[in-house]
Amino acid sequence: MRKVKFDKKLCNTCHSCEIACALKHSPYDDINELMAIEPKPIPRIVINLKKDKVNMQKCLFCKKPKCVEACEEKAIEKREDGFVEFFEDKCTGCWKCIEACPFKAIYKNEDANVAVRCDLCLDADKPSCVGACITHALVAVEGSVEDA
Repeated sequence: MRKVKFDKKLCNTCHSCEIACALKHSPYDDINELMAIEPKPIPRIVINLKKDKVNMQKCLFCKKPKCVEACEEKAIEKREDGFVEFFEDKCTGCWKCIEACPFKAIYKNEDANVAVRCDLCLDADKPSCVGACITHALVAVEGSVEDA
């Protein structure tokens, strides 16, 4: 199973990872189309400054995910390999998973009335955020997601 490692010392807060993630999770292949639509697609990774230090907010695939416990609809399940899987078709938009996440790594898609979070771009060769990171602050590695 892949994981994404983050080296905040290498991050220049350009937000390319966020843009690439939003583009990946939109119906468009072109950034110009992405910028023209409303509402904007939601990135599953957020880079910000917290107390003047670079911070990444992204699903960490916790050993004991509070989001799984909080979801009464069973829209979030932890697999044996450590991947926390999200089933959008089961999500009712109650936002209990968002409230439960201690890392604030689950986001509201109010337009679709579902929660969204990192899916590691498992349908691609590598996560879009990693491919967009020119400083190599984000790197995809193989291994258990619980090692991240």
